[in-house]
Amino acid sequence: MQQIGSDLWVHEDAMTLAGVRLGLRMTIVKLSDGGVWIHSPTALSPQLKAEVDAIGPVTAIVAASNNHSLWLQDWCEAYPKAEAYVSAGIPRSVPLSNYHILQPGLDNPWPEDFTWATMPGVPAFNETVFFHHKTRSLIVTDLIQNHPETTPPGFAGFVSKYVFQPIGFKGICVAPPLKLGIIRKDKSGFADFIRTVGSWDFSRIIVTHGDIIDDNAKSIFSELSLRFTR
Repeated sequence: MQQIGSDLWVHEDAMTLAGVRLGLRMTIVKLSDGGVWIHSPTALSPQLKAEVDAIGPVTAIVAASNNHSLWLQDWCEAYPKAEAYVSAGIPRSVPLSNYHILQPGLDNPWPEDFTWATMPGVPAFNETVFFHHKTRSLIVTDLIQNHPETTPPGFAGFVSKYVFQPIGFKGICVAPPLKLGIIRKDKSGFADFIRTVGSWDFSRIIVTHGDIIDDNAKSIFSELSLRFTR
């Protein structure tokens, strides 16, 4: 794990998708009450668990987008006293017993640490994004991504160049499916969601896929969101 701010750490990992290495990032926050908040959990190893335990007791495990639940159950079993906060589609695929659905109307469990918002009318994602007050960090899962500009060698490079990049998985981008109108069932509500997130005073975007965006984060977010808010 790497500490990148006051009470804020990240853990870098990866998975393979269609033969292409896809970077993953877990974010760890020590809450104001001393508990530990885990976002987008990656593969759990004894070493990673020991590093997390050194920070404090894990009290919240967050899987905030429907496609990010591969290791969720492992973490929930390792920390049975922690509460899981998940996007609306996850309980249909992961057997959970102690969980809350991240959705409008749910009271913010961490008002001293985070402001958060859930994208409406996007059942493919149901993503919730978080603004960490102490470090002015916007924490996202799939909404914004930052893919490497370099093309890997071999078959992975072929798939990356001729499949993923042409459909939009390239550089700093909004998740390409979100650009399709059919994905956004509530276009007006989604535009309001984007405006709300854009109003937060963040200076960094911690993405789950790709490099953290440390420079000009607000400007980059504003530019990416233009197509949704016009």
